[in-house]
Amino acid sequence: MERKGMTLVELLVALAIAGILLALILPTALGNRRLYTLDVQRTEVNQNLRAGLDFIVADVRQAGERLPVDFPAIQVQQSSSGSVLIIRRNLLDSVLTLCDRIDGNQDNIPVAVNTPGQLNQLPNDLQGVCAFRDADRNGIDDRIDAFRAFRCSVDGDPQCSTGNNREAVRIYIYDPISQQGEWFVYDAEDSSGVKIHKGNRERWTRGYSPGARIYALEERRYYRDGDLLVLLENGQQPAKGIVAGVTYFGVRAQANGNWYTTFPQVNLHWKTIETLELTLRIRSGNIERELSTRAVPRNVFSQ
Repeated sequence: MERKGMTLVELLVALAIAGILLALILPTALGNRRLYTLDVQRTEVNQNLRAGLDFIVADVRQAGERLPVDFPAIQVQQSSSGSVLIIRRNLLDSVLTLCDRIDGNQDNIPVAVNTPGQLNQLPNDLQGVCAFRDADRNGIDDRIDAFRAFRCSVDGDPQCSTGNNREAVRIYIYDPISQQGEWFVYDAEDSSGVKIHKGNRERWTRGYSPGARIYALEERRYYRDGDLLVLLENGQQPAKGIVAGVTYFGVRAQANGNWYTTFPQVNLHWKTIETLELTLRIRSGNIERELSTRAVPRNVFSQ
């Protein structure tokens, strides 16, 4: 029995038909792939825009909690990479007041006075603030008790460890006169009942006079670093990446009907802010989108 194969003509016809079908199908397949890729990129951009702005708005609404008018609870700065937004709030109702000058390597910080002679040497407006208060009669100023409880709660240690393993937190000292401040490590209380202890061995960056205030502060700083929107918490590196693909981050503050790209301004403090406008631009592949939203710090309405 004779076996027949495909002739050359038949093979060429088959290849031609296959080529025609491939030419018809391939553009459709590639087009569908491009549409799928664009849809993925579009979805990623939209999700990152909304997630990034929602994250910041939640913090803006808490800005200034338990902070006075003369403390910079909200700051807007400009850098080469765009805006920098700094948001602060006080975590405790209690505030410590510096009752004697500190500078250099001094690590015991006087925040109350329990001797009448020393108290009388202070200005009149500080005598009431620095006067020793001990409602529970434990020999420790009540405000230091509140800070100690905060320090001990950081790692859930109600016994508040002492020695080399004692609990430590970062807190903030601020001079309302010079409008300068810095973070330091608070790790213990002095046995006198009127001082707290600075744990880090670094020198103070400047001297602080009586009247400077000490806060259990939370600070959140948002800015663009490369293609990341990052968050720096309490001045501690490294910053955390929030969203990727960021090509622009801008912030404006509205106060007294005017818009400012840097804030505060002369005679305008954080409680004069009417709204913050936040703008984020993100790129993923060939898709770039920009979204703006406005947020009101709720605490501008508090007394």
